[in-house]
Amino acid sequence: MTDANRAVPDDAYAALGDETRLEILFELADHYEAAWSAGWLSFSTLCERVDVDDTSRFNYHLQTLQDEFVVKENEQYRPTIAALEVVTAVRSGTYDGETEPCENVIDERCPHCDQQLVARHDRHLLMLACPEHGTTLGYPVPPVAASHQPLEVLVELALRRHAADIESVRRGVCPYCWGPATISFPRESLPELYLRRETVYATVACEACWMSYPVPVPELLARLPAVVSLYDDHDLGPLETQLGPRDLSSVSEVELLESGMATVDIALDGTRLEVVIDGDGKIQQCKRSD
Repeated sequence: MTDANRAVPDDAYAALGDETRLEILFELADHYEAAWSAGWLSFSTLCERVDVDDTSRFNYHLQTLQDEFVVKENEQYRPTIAALEVVTAVRSGTYDGETEPCENVIDERCPHCDQQLVARHDRHLLMLACPEHGTTLGYPVPPVAASHQPLEVLVELALRRHAADIESVRRGVCPYCWGPATISFPRESLPELYLRRETVYATVACEACWMSYPVPVPELLARLPAVVSLYDDHDLGPLETQLGPRDLSSVSEVELLESGMATVDIALDGTRLEVVIDGDGKIQQCKRSD
């Protein structure tokens, strides 16, 4: 990451440090759908909606937001994508949302000791773990989700998002910042808190942001159409590729090849799927035998 990527945009951060300016962004975001047919808000309408009596003071706040967060076009004001992302983060509770930690056991069991796994949401993070053997899933979940959904639903949503994230990385795109993402294997070591699977691990990482974590190589294939079809043919849903007694790590054998590629041999109830992936996680060969 270059020094330019690390530079702190002081003006942009300072512009957000005022309640009135945040209210302006909230009003523009709330008008987003109506703007497609009615256009964006004028100065006077926006001032009235934010409920500021002093137009000079309101103009100062609006001017402070312009360029980075608000664009003026044809005497109307529209939010930038950065402004909409700020509104999303604030309303999701990313900055100051507080929810009581919640915890519950779920039906899925640890592959090592057969104990029920424990789901816990605390401090913006959903964890799925065996009390004895460690964490099998850790996924960022904002407080607004935890306040509206039960833990079982959060686990399902996190697994679906995780599979989509991995597929994005396989295509070379970071799911968080859209920067260049990479896959490398084998990974030599795992964090102590991880639940270790009897398989080869890869590292998925972004060259631009913070994203970097280990993933079992078979999980790289969770969204592959041939894998989805294989599980569907055995009355197993997409979530069961990641969790349960017949998840991909449990029914697969991984062989590292001298070429830097890997063969993933998936065996499910008499059906085999052999997938060859290169060092970037791209599929080089996929062959099924029934």
